[in-house]
Order: sequence, then C-alpha cells, then structure tokens
Amino acid sequence: MQQQNPTYITPSTSPRSGSGERQKPTLLAFHGSGSNGTIHTVQLARLTRLLKPHFDIKALDAPFASAAGPGILPFFEGCGPFHRWLPPSEKLTLNSMKRGEASGTMAPEVESLISATCREIQASGSKVVGVVGFSQGTRVVAGILKGVQLRGALREEGGEGEWLDGIKFGMSVCASYPPPLLPEVVVSALDKLGDEERKEKMEEKIKMPTLHVQGKQDEWAWAGEALIKGFYDEGESEVLELDMGHHYPVAVEENERIARWVVDVWTG
Repeated sequence: MQQQNPTYITPSTSPRSGSGERQKPTLLAFHGSGSNGTIHTVQLARLTRLLKPHFDIKALDAPFASAAGPGILPFFEGCGPFHRWLPPSEKLTLNSMKRGEASGTMAPEVESLISATCREIQASGSKVVGVVGFSQGTRVVAGILKGVQLRGALREEGGEGEWLDGIKFGMSVCASYPPPLLPEVVVSALDKLGDEERKEKMEEKIKMPTLHVQGKQDEWAWAGEALIKGFYDEGESEVLELDMGHHYPVAVEENERIARWVVDVWTG
C-alpha cells in the first residue's frame, strides 16, 4: 500500500497552485474511531472513483491516539497507528451515550487541524466545499455544518472561523451518537449572546444539505438515528437506508446514487 501521501485520495489529480490548471473543489473526510486517513482512503475508494472528476478528497488523521476500532482488525493489520477525534478525557459508557451526556464542543487539537488544513487547501488554489464523515467522524461533520450555519446567523465574517465559510454540504455514513462537535470559535461567538438567544440558536437544527447513509444491519444504527433526528432538519436532510452493516456501501448502484447526490447538490 502506497503511503508517501496517505491523506490525499487523488494526489495526482491535484495540480499545484500556479500550474495554469483549474483546481477542483475539495471535500474533507473524517474517519471513524480507531482508524486513520489511510484506512479511510481505502474505505472511500469506490465512491472516490465516481467523485474524482469533480472533487479532490482529503482524508485527515485525527489527533488523538487510539486502539484499533470495531471492524478494523484483522483486515487493516499493520496499517496503524490508529486515531480518534475525541480526547482521552472523553470516556463514556453505552448508557451515557444514549442519555446524551457526551461533550458537544470540538477539541482544540481537532479544530486547529481542520482550520490549518483548510488554509493549506486554499493556498493551493482549491477550496473546501463539503465534508464527509464515517462513524465518529460524523460528529465532526455535524459540528462543522452547525458551525457554518451559526456563523451565518450571527453574521460572523472572517477571523479565526473563516475556514468554515466555504462549506456548503455534508455526507454522513453510519452516523455516531449525538451531540455534534461544535468548533470552539463558534461556541465563543455564541457566549456573547444573552441566555435566551443563545439557547434559541443552539436548539436550531442543521439546515444545510446533508445525505445520511445508514446501514439497516448496523448495530450502532440507534446512535445515528439519535443524531439525525435530534440535530438535523428533515427538510434539508436525506436519509438513505441500505442493507448493510457498519461500513461504506459496496454495491455499484448504491455508490452511484450517493455520488449523484453529491454532484447534484454542488452543481445546484
């Protein structure tokens, strides 16, 4: 497995800034718990082949070390180290997940990683227009989309949260438990509001276009349902339930359907 450039799914199709070629827009991809960007690249391969003419996809490595997650071994034996998006201090039981006791703020290390990546992509001549998450990565996706929406509502422009401003849509595969991981830069802006207004803004559901791909055989389907129903507006979200477990779709027609949704949303 080639690993010289593990975070770019299609490095050869990304012309350097100043090359005279028009840059494709970029999608950021967030892996599941106990995984990494290289593994996520493999998991995304079928979908990537279909989206490659339209987008570059950059799969990030989460900043926190982790044991291998569910379903990673033995297939990805030797593909570590493995990572997660939640800090070591975030330790939850199954019951506390179901009760919604998880933190709703993105760790500073995660926010710094994403904002720096967005700046690098912009400097290369591209721009981040969408986000894709699998399992635990869907909490990051939900937090980013909520952050984009809140910045618009608060009329926040530029500054430290500028990296959020170009993102238009998201895709969530085998979603994790709520709540979304909201960037601290957005939380800080909300803290300037009065209690009632802050509460009202936080309770608004995500209205940005989002495709939720859920597995009917996924043992964690309950977690995804809680995130989708609790935090996404039905009018802007589309839920695609497939006969699969906790993994990306395999069938060609399923991947084609997902790719069409992504391209159609982007091209309007």
